[in-house]
Amino acid sequence: MSIRSYLRYFTAIAIALSLQLEVKAQIEQKIEQNISVDAPSKSLRDRLSSEWENAVLTQTLESSEQINTLKFSPNGKLLASVGASQITIWQVDNGQIERILPGHHATELKMEIAPTAIAFSPNSRFLATTTWSQGLLTPDKSIVVWDTIKGKEVLSIKEQDGCRQILFDVEGKVIYGACGLGVTTWSFPEGEKLFSFATESSLEAIALSPDGQVIATVVANVTEEEQGKQSNKIKLWQLNQGKATLLNTLAGHDNGIAQLEFTSDGKRLVSSSYDGKINVWDWQKGQTYRNTNNLYSKNGLFSLSANSRLIAGNFHSSTMTNLITGLPLKNVMSLPHKGQTNQEINTIAFSPQEQLFARVEKPKESDNSLIYLWQTNIPQPEKLPSKRDNYLSIPITEYWGNREQLGTGETVKLKTSNPSSIGKDPKALALSALGLAETVESEQEQVELDYPRDNLATVSITQTNLADDSVAGIRYLVEFAPYGDRSNQQWQVIWAGKKFKCQANRGHQDWGTDLCQ
Repeated sequence: MSIRSYLRYFTAIAIALSLQLEVKAQIEQKIEQNISVDAPSKSLRDRLSSEWENAVLTQTLESSEQINTLKFSPNGKLLASVGASQITIWQVDNGQIERILPGHHATELKMEIAPTAIAFSPNSRFLATTTWSQGLLTPDKSIVVWDTIKGKEVLSIKEQDGCRQILFDVEGKVIYGACGLGVTTWSFPEGEKLFSFATESSLEAIALSPDGQVIATVVANVTEEEQGKQSNKIKLWQLNQGKATLLNTLAGHDNGIAQLEFTSDGKRLVSSSYDGKINVWDWQKGQTYRNTNNLYSKNGLFSLSANSRLIAGNFHSSTMTNLITGLPLKNVMSLPHKGQTNQEINTIAFSPQEQLFARVEKPKESDNSLIYLWQTNIPQPEKLPSKRDNYLSIPITEYWGNREQLGTGETVKLKTSNPSSIGKDPKALALSALGLAETVESEQEQVELDYPRDNLATVSITQTNLADDSVAGIRYLVEFAPYGDRSNQQWQVIWAGKKFKCQANRGHQDWGTDLCQ
């Protein structure tokens, strides 16, 4: 027998032994959990399959900002995305923007700061946002709670150093914040401070068990001293009548922990560290599950499914993995296309409705972000025609600057010399960036304003008889979404495109996106 044959033989034996040990571990775990032991009867192919194997890309949402965070509302009808200085609320069923909310205002620097964390109330009506002091970027308000329908600020709380994370309790009556050196709670909607408990250092992450009885905390590694070295440990606290009692400390990461989350059934606690290691804990026993000891997701990114059985992340071979067996799911959604997008996926989210999943990718050479919505158990939807299809998209930041504003409508200085993208008159906003500054006698400009829906305004600008050797006409389309408090009646530019009509013998004579010669 040749050396190559020996190698194949021993490799096959190693794989068989590995699978045998894996099945044995699953049997032991199922026996321990009083689950029917049927895994051995299933083939490896069956155990790698799932309903997500044939998931369908239902929608692609385009944001003009780089997205840092995604969060579905508990009822699955809304999706909040956090950009550089604001929050966009999307309607999941049709992909339309419900409203744009400002970030946290910093008066001293006259700018908006992006939230570090967001949380929907259990009834999906309110969205809490928080941010924390990062050097000179000190917000006026550490916590702001918004009415997602009216765009109105219903509660604001100021903490000296801000907060890294925020949570609602299961009833939506208490807000938990990882603020300063510990956890603080407030009543909602009153905003009265209920109780707080201190930790050794400022916190990086917190997670609340589904029954609201236990909270998990991790300190931030902000110093090389002993407190900072505790950032790879999880502390579990029992909550009882305004007091927190330390239950246990979980140690299983080599590096600082980035994210914590209990599964929806409360049986597991999932933690990830910045080196990518993911641990799935039986937190009541203080030990990790062996089947999932080899999970790694770049930057520690993960999201849990509503049924507590799947985990999504920046995994090497698959977008999703079975949280029980630790096996990757077969052919679940294509990974980012090489050369078309930045390979790193920095934002993902499962919907509470289980059959919907969102993933953000950033196209190369673009400031925009794309949110892909995948769904299971449905046929491929028919693509409906859109006005945007007939236009060449143009970057908003090249034509408009973000004039950051307070929720009351008070204006502050522009970030750039470009005209503002926010205001009460969509027509004026469009013309300020795209209108003809000076016209010669032959040039003409026609402007049309339309409100197709309550949450959409469009402006069409048609410029003809242009004094250009190549281009005879340009037609712009600018779309706007409601911004901030509904009572202020403000709009913000969310998309813009253009198409051309060429001079004789210089290209197409009808409106099109091909450049003229």
